[in-house]
Amino acid sequence: MRRRRIVGLYAAALAGECLWLGAIIAAPYLRSRDSGWAPILYSCFAPLCHQRPDRSFYAFGYPWAVCARCSGIYLGILLGLLAYPFRRGFDILRLPKPSALALVSAPIALDAAANILGFWNSGPLLRLSTGLLWGLILPFYFLTGVGELLIAGRF
Repeated sequence: MRRRRIVGLYAAALAGECLWLGAIIAAPYLRSRDSGWAPILYSCFAPLCHQRPDRSFYAFGYPWAVCARCSGIYLGILLGLLAYPFRRGFDILRLPKPSALALVSAPIALDAAANILGFWNSGPLLRLSTGLLWGLILPFYFLTGVGELLIAGRF
C-alpha cells in the first residue's frame, strides 16, 4: 500500500510536470497562431514569473511563458523527477541532507542577489543553469513531504 501510494504520487508529479513544461512552450506557439488560448496561458504563469522578454527564451517568434531562470527550475524539476527512482527508489521516504539544499541554492541565490544589487546582469544561459541546478533537488523534498502526508492518511 505504501509503495503504491508513493508510485502514484510520483506518476502524478511526472505527468503534471510534463504538462507544465508543455504549457510553457505552448504559449508562444498559440500566440504565433493568434489563438485566444495564448493570453490565458501567459496569464496563468504571470503570478509565478516576471516574464520579461529580455530574460526569456523564444519559440515561434515569441517569448516562452516564463523567463530563463524559471524555465531552468521547471526543467530541473523534470530531470530531478526522472532521477528520483534511481536515487531514492519508492520504498523509503527521506529528505536530502540540508547541506545538499544549501549547495544547490547558493548559485541561484548569488546570481539573483548580484542581479538585484546591480553587480552584473547574467545572461539566459547562466539563469537557466542556476535554475536547473536548484530545480533538480526540489522533487526530493516535494515527493517526501507529500508522500508522508499520503502515507499518514492526511491527504
